[in-house]
Amino acid sequence: MASTILVASGNTDLTGMTISGSYPITNAYDNSSDTSNYARYSISTSTTGHVYLTYDTSDIPSTATIQSVAAKARLRISNTSRVTNRVCQLYTGTTAKGSNTDFSSTSSGGTVITLSTGTSWTRSELNDLRMRIGGTGSSSTSSKYIYIYGTDITITYTAESRTVTTTLSGSGTIDPSGTQAMYDGDEYNLTITPTNASDTVTATKNGSAITLTQHTGGTSEESNVLGEYTLVSGGFNGSGATYFQGLVGKGHTSTATTSNYYSSGSGTITVFTYDVPFTDIPSNATITSLYMMVNGHAESTSNSSEYMCARLISGSINLSDELNFKSVGTSNSTQTVTANVTPTISQLENLQVQCRLGYYGGAINGATVYLEYEVSGVWYTYSTTINGDMTIAVTIGGGGSEPKIYVKINGTWTQYSKVYKKVNGSWVEQASSIWSTLFNTNTNYRKMN
Repeated sequence: MASTILVASGNTDLTGMTISGSYPITNAYDNSSDTSNYARYSISTSTTGHVYLTYDTSDIPSTATIQSVAAKARLRISNTSRVTNRVCQLYTGTTAKGSNTDFSSTSSGGTVITLSTGTSWTRSELNDLRMRIGGTGSSSTSSKYIYIYGTDITITYTAESRTVTTTLSGSGTIDPSGTQAMYDGDEYNLTITPTNASDTVTATKNGSAITLTQHTGGTSEESNVLGEYTLVSGGFNGSGATYFQGLVGKGHTSTATTSNYYSSGSGTITVFTYDVPFTDIPSNATITSLYMMVNGHAESTSNSSEYMCARLISGSINLSDELNFKSVGTSNSTQTVTANVTPTISQLENLQVQCRLGYYGGAINGATVYLEYEVSGVWYTYSTTINGDMTIAVTIGGGGSEPKIYVKINGTWTQYSKVYKKVNGSWVEQASSIWSTLFNTNTNYRKMN
């Protein structure tokens, strides 16, 4: 039996409410014991609003059996008569789980409530785990606030633990090495880098030969379009939230709008991000270029509250200068934003496009982020899905110490990596260590398809 405690790490589908720039949603990415910081949402007059907090459950094995889900939230409202029909409930996607739990505390520091989470959860339902928090604003002109201090969800599960051991014989490195604890259904990825590029690399899994994928160094280019959307702070006037959420999956050549979108107030700059991560970049890669092509326009080129901005970030690190379309014009155009900070491999895994929108705003229509990198040498990879204990033995041999098999096809010698011998009517693969004993002038050889 194992358990994990999750706090919110994102949010989605904000409707009928706006987030305060002074009390951003990131303040709510904490557990329910926090009484010092909060995110503050303002509910529109005579409107029902909500936001979904989202949770990262990727560390829970995909084959886990979920035993229980428990959840708590520390919440407060500004006034019980001005904020009614209060909602705090767990969801999988947009499907409710358990039942709604009301909250009515108006005390500083809020009050912890325990949610009704239902009696049965599957592992797949946790892939889109959410907590919906909201309420209805009265017709009063007075403020109508929901304060979120923090939440935590405890997931208890069982999963079959497996032992994966990787060993190396020869000159080079393997990653990972040694012994790791994993679970059935997990993806296992091995990288093998020989010291000498000409060395022969072979491997077995539980004693049987496995096929490795060889990679040769050179220059590579990858690109990403706008991914997952997150509202960081501020809010939108009108349909801005729907528009910018709808840009997910769009690059700089997507259909352009001439409409203008803007923040919820003259003193508000709304901040939101799109995930554009680059994963599986070789650890020995040298980053040579990172840039973004973004299409958009400004509402005004002169107003001091004009912000329709975009830049590349990773966590709290600004990787590029910020482009403000105010300096470009009110007609759609494509601009290039180049990183002036060379990112690390880990920073690329958390790469985002950050946008800022003012009360005088505009629109972006999409963005494409390009990465160029160089890799030297030769390396090998192997990927498999865990299904039981596993031992992988890697052997790196000298470049000239192992025999090589070549077959002349249409006048060209082509190297082959496997040799088969017919034994008792069946073709059996032969280890490279005995190839030199297989060939003689009295044997008939053939190329297998």
